[in-house]
Amino acid sequence: MLFLAAQGKLGALLAVLPFLVWYGASAEFYSSIHAMSRVFGYEQQMLQHMQKFIADNESKLDFLRARLDEFERERNEAQQWGVAYFKSPLNKYLLSKRLTRDWQHIANLMAAATGKKPLVRLQRLRQQEHMPNAQELEGAIDGLLRLQSIYRLQTSHVAAGILDGVPYGTQLNAQHCLDIAQQALRDEHLQLAHAWLLEANSRLSNSDQARLQPLILAQLGQVKARLTHIAGVNGTLQSLKELEPGSERYINNYKDFQPPSDELNPVEEHPPLPENLTELSEFDLYRYTCNGHIKPTPAELRQLRCGYMTETHPFLLLAPLKVEELSHDPLLVLYHDVIYQSEIDTLAKLTKNKIHRATVTGNNASVVSNARTSQFTFIPKTRHKVLRTIDQRVADMTDLNMVFAEDHQLANYGIGGHYAQHMDWFSPNAFETKQVANSEMGNRIATVLFYLTDVEQGGGTAFPVLKQLLKPKKYAAAFWYNLHASGAGDVRTMHGACPIIVGSKWVLNRWIREFVQSDRRPCYLWDDSQVRLNQLLELNESQIE
Repeated sequence: MLFLAAQGKLGALLAVLPFLVWYGASAEFYSSIHAMSRVFGYEQQMLQHMQKFIADNESKLDFLRARLDEFERERNEAQQWGVAYFKSPLNKYLLSKRLTRDWQHIANLMAAATGKKPLVRLQRLRQQEHMPNAQELEGAIDGLLRLQSIYRLQTSHVAAGILDGVPYGTQLNAQHCLDIAQQALRDEHLQLAHAWLLEANSRLSNSDQARLQPLILAQLGQVKARLTHIAGVNGTLQSLKELEPGSERYINNYKDFQPPSDELNPVEEHPPLPENLTELSEFDLYRYTCNGHIKPTPAELRQLRCGYMTETHPFLLLAPLKVEELSHDPLLVLYHDVIYQSEIDTLAKLTKNKIHRATVTGNNASVVSNARTSQFTFIPKTRHKVLRTIDQRVADMTDLNMVFAEDHQLANYGIGGHYAQHMDWFSPNAFETKQVANSEMGNRIATVLFYLTDVEQGGGTAFPVLKQLLKPKKYAAAFWYNLHASGAGDVRTMHGACPIIVGSKWVLNRWIREFVQSDRRPCYLWDDSQVRLNQLLELNESQIE
């Protein structure tokens, strides 16, 4: 194919995020399905300790029940005998024994901490560093809210276990919905908080109603007030008064509320779709690409082709690569079937128990951020021959020199796992603050992203400027240039990993540096970060005329 001849035609739009570095971040499980499955194994040990604790206490209770039956039987017999019971010295002895030694034994047994050993083991396991904590729960709820926000999922569907139209059978109860609503309220997602509070109220059971409904209605009134939904506030206040007549415990929350003169329409869970999907913030561009509202037109797809590539290496004449064009300028292609299951199995072994929470570039250092919820690790190609084999294949695919490529990065995404819009190339600030490892190797000229798993729902790679959404396809790899031929960063390559709805996503990143690439991708006689080839041709034609 000849489309590789167009590799240098790149241009501009939008802005940048981050260079990533590996730090030993605090243990987490919600940011990686791999880590969650590991913690799930620990839960089995906790259940075993709990079973042992119950068994020990059941044995104790069985013994106490037997003694109680025995004592009650002897006491009933004594009552039937009356005073004559105490004429027998044997009965006197038995009563004395029961009231001394037997009852002391019973008291000691009741006071004993039965099941102490499994309890200690259970507590020790819970206190280990890798076990979940309250922050993990918040991270999991954040993931659910992120899915809702980006894919515009309905609260009633999520609570019923229906995710983007697919039923999974898991139902949430009123307490679950309230927990999600409270976190949405803390995070200022008022519309989602409103929807989850309504869902919590609708899912109240008879046993939960007295305990939860006043709290749900009180918070619902507060949210409605902040959303200036006056009719809703008044209705909620009336329900609270009927629920607890005479009580000012919740009503006082609204004593300073001054309703405006005009009432607004009912609260919608999600904002309406914008009329112009191109004039949006970077995050909204990413979001609407992930949910499929930004996509290429038929006219934009018409020039794209699929075929076999043989040009970049003589070996490809024998084993051509299957390649799909997604954009010519800047270049974005998807190779199919370019990594094998045996290689993926080897990568899984190399990463076992070695992944950590991913970071993004802050002002002066790499930091953990909700902009990227995943875990990853870097592995040098010297670790295993399979890594070197993959690099040779990347060299054949891209016609770039892999000698100074960065270490292999493997990443796994967790609950609602995503990486918001960003650039792979380093910003000037990253060089100035010395956050770039081996900065003498230059910037990241290109990226090859291998998909190591399929994903049931979600998890695509969104290129908002190119209007492309790459669905994860096992054994495939995406390739794009991050830089113009001039070396300037190409902001059109802004991309992001969309949240995973269902499934586990593993990827392998190969970031290729620009050092010793001048013979593979030479610069042009003009600055292609300022003007593109077709613009130059148009200018020449106009001058000739």
